[in-house]
Amino acid sequence: MPRSLSSASIKERVRHNSIRRGLLGGDRFWMVVFGLGRLAQVLGTLTKRGEMVVAFSERLRPGAALEIRHVEAPARRGRRS
Repeated sequence: MPRSLSSASIKERVRHNSIRRGLLGGDRFWMVVFGLGRLAQVLGTLTKRGEMVVAFSERLRPGAALEIRHVEAPARRGRRS
């Protein structure tokens, strides 16, 4: 049966190769790939905002207006600014 080519399986395969060939095998190219992957993971974690909470929900009648505002999320504990 052929392997899946989803983005998740490709990422997993690249991560596996970067560890095996780069960190364990000493191949400089795969070490760089591993470093860039880790950097992307850390930056994604630092910039992640999480899911926004639904503050209000109501059905609109025809002709009714809707105004959307952004409310700042409360600061999370243990995170440096």
